[in-house]
Amino acid sequence: MSGKERSGRFEPLGQALQRIMKRRLGKRLASYDAVKVWPLAAGPEIAKRCVALGIKSGILYVGVPDNVWLTELGALREKLIQSINEKLGKEVVKGIRFQIGVSKTWSFKKKR
Repeated sequence: MSGKERSGRFEPLGQALQRIMKRRLGKRLASYDAVKVWPLAAGPEIAKRCVALGIKSGILYVGVPDNVWLTELGALREKLIQSINEKLGKEVVKGIRFQIGVSKTWSFKKKR
């Protein structure tokens, strides 16, 4: 520990854990944050029907109910990427891949 870290003041446990996790898992947490901000970035109508499933290598995987949603969101892809990254304050999402008929329990690791 450096002298800066040992100030003699106590830090709430939640803040200490968050600081340590950010330091150790920075990119992974930023990726997880992309999934968390999906409803805000997409808006309430889209978020009601389409769910962010996960992110891998900068690609956000989103479950959509049918071809109509796939087509509509495909047209909005760049706008959605920009909105997510703006909300995160940095470029985390480089692309979005939409999956038809995907439930909230589906894992994006199943398909390659």
